[in-house]
Amino acid sequence: MVRRLIASPRGHLGLGASLGVAAQLSSLGLLLTSGWLVVRAAEQPPVLYLIVAITSVRMFGVARAALRYAERLLTHDAALARGIDDRVRAYRALARTMPAAGAMRRGDVVRTVVSDVETVQDGLLRLRLPWISAVVASAVTVGVVSVILPAAGLALALYAGGVLLVARVLVPRLADGGTGSGSDAATSVAGNVTELVLAAPDLVAYGSARGRDATVHAAVDALALQDRRRAWAGGVGSLVVLLGGAACVLATALVTADAGLAGPLVGVLVLAPIGLVDVLDAVAEAERLRPRVGAARARLAALEGATDPMPAPVADAAPVGFGLELQDVTLGWDRDLVRGVTTHVGEGGVLVVTGPSGVGKSTLAATLSRLVEPRAGTVRLGGADLLDLTREQVRGVVGWMQQDAVLFDTTVRENLRVADPGAGDDLVWRTLGRVRLADTVASWPDGLDTVLGEGGAVLSGGERQRIALARMLLAGHRVLVLDEPTEHLDAPTARALLDDVDALAPEHTLVIVSHAPEVVARYDHRLDLGASLAPVGGASRVGG
Repeated sequence: MVRRLIASPRGHLGLGASLGVAAQLSSLGLLLTSGWLVVRAAEQPPVLYLIVAITSVRMFGVARAALRYAERLLTHDAALARGIDDRVRAYRALARTMPAAGAMRRGDVVRTVVSDVETVQDGLLRLRLPWISAVVASAVTVGVVSVILPAAGLALALYAGGVLLVARVLVPRLADGGTGSGSDAATSVAGNVTELVLAAPDLVAYGSARGRDATVHAAVDALALQDRRRAWAGGVGSLVVLLGGAACVLATALVTADAGLAGPLVGVLVLAPIGLVDVLDAVAEAERLRPRVGAARARLAALEGATDPMPAPVADAAPVGFGLELQDVTLGWDRDLVRGVTTHVGEGGVLVVTGPSGVGKSTLAATLSRLVEPRAGTVRLGGADLLDLTREQVRGVVGWMQQDAVLFDTTVRENLRVADPGAGDDLVWRTLGRVRLADTVASWPDGLDTVLGEGGAVLSGGERQRIALARMLLAGHRVLVLDEPTEHLDAPTARALLDDVDALAPEHTLVIVSHAPEVVARYDHRLDLGASLAPVGGASRVGG
């Protein structure tokens, strides 16, 4: 049990903190022993009287470096492990609360799951550990000095305690501008810059780019002000440490003047406050980070504590097959978009969903993927009520290819293996063949190693859709929800893509969302969300 504890991240952190304290005490021991040695050597005693001090100086010098190196290895290992855990929790919370998190700007999301995790990690290394070292080192030094001269120990205790109190109370307030809000201007910069970059093509195309960067410049100015304020707060903390140290040295010199102590001991007492300067200054420097760390922790806690819009089901169910059935379903997010949706798609069937923009077509796709719950009615997958299935169960069967599928700036192989990290090249090639893209990829010089660029920039519109479709097939989804699959494609490319999609129908249930007349006319089984009376073909209807 002890071995497991030491090998765990918590054990590494505890052991690393202990080694950090030992390294700090070695630094103090080196300074105080050197001071004693210099003063004692000036008295020219026999050299044998100095052997212990000389050996101690060498020991403290070597130990300080070795202990500090070991401390850094252990504490950084523990911090990285904790950072991984925090990031995984953040990603899971983001996936769990995706509809609610959708209101967040992309830059804010990136800031939360990336930078905030790193900030909390820094808080462990640069905020908590300096405090541990400072408290223990101060207590040990005060104890040693008090043994030699209690009055000097009292002066040193007042100095150390006063500086720690000022650092904890004053420095964070100065760094935060006295607001106590812990706001972080970097979050605003990340959100505004990301928003501007994403909107830049449209802004330029419409001649509206001029002046749009004003918000970004304002956020950058606020960030610069915040950085200056934090630097100034750290400087104030360092000033308090230095002035307090000077006052403590003067007080120590005064109380030792008539104490009748030997010269080497006086040297030790006078050097003790100087030895604590670096220790206490590290705390003052760390405290300026407290508002930033606190704000990052609050944002991560808010994300992890966000209400789950789709709580875990009470019933223990599992889909049997991959047919779909909707019975008197009401669709919507925070309000009803359409009511009375009823339809049935058997295994291997094809349903085309149509209707005007904004009527709820994409909301239906999100409902089938269990990204949002139906506001009323029943949706069944393989005979099981969707509300009785977990998100993982539903999304293991239902795949949703959105209008603008996300392609990553990496190779064809890795873009596909997002769906199945263990897929080998043979399986990848077979999947590309099913969407008639294998010959195209094989003709490229780098084949599967071709880098697609950001958003699949090197691909045509049809190739992007086929890569996204291949990824869904590789994931093993049996129900394929295709949201506007022919959007942005010319007529011949759209027909070729739909031909490939139709070939999947015997083994997959297909739900094709489209407002294109040529796509709707291709299929007999239709669901018109814009209709208010009779169904349009098949057995589907919409009421209300």
